[in-house]
Amino acid sequence: MIISNSSCLIILDKLDRLTVLKELYGTVTIPKAVQEEVFSEKETPNWIKVVEIRQPAAPRLLEKNLGAGEREAIALFLESTADLLILDDLAARQVARKLGIPFTGVVGVLLAAKREGLIDTVKDTLDEMIRQDFRLSKTVYESALNLAGEPAEHKIMEG
Repeated sequence: MIISNSSCLIILDKLDRLTVLKELYGTVTIPKAVQEEVFSEKETPNWIKVVEIRQPAAPRLLEKNLGAGEREAIALFLESTADLLILDDLAARQVARKLGIPFTGVVGVLLAAKREGLIDTVKDTLDEMIRQDFRLSKTVYESALNLAGEPAEHKIMEG
């Protein structure tokens, strides 16, 4: 089971690449707060499973600086048998790390998609994400391209 927070769903949807998650993982599970944040004005795709938190107090016990979707996604992971949590927010990742939760972010999803042959380049998608105001440090950008085996800069050929 794969659980996702909002950010990955939002940016991939903006780029019309949301189905990359379906192709990689089959079904993605999200808590109600994530559904409300991402799909409040449109239909949730049928391959995204929305699950209610069984212990509604659990999200309130998590860090106060996390958003509702992040808190519910972490709580849902803790009360399930999920294998991976997708989240990008630094504070949420720090909480997940403290709790021993295996996680990745949208960059990790893109790297997996390239390994599986679902996308041709990571760079093009990262560049599109940046144009959509997705915050990505230069270090993460360059590291992702390195892991993808793609050059960080296209050099002009002299002839």
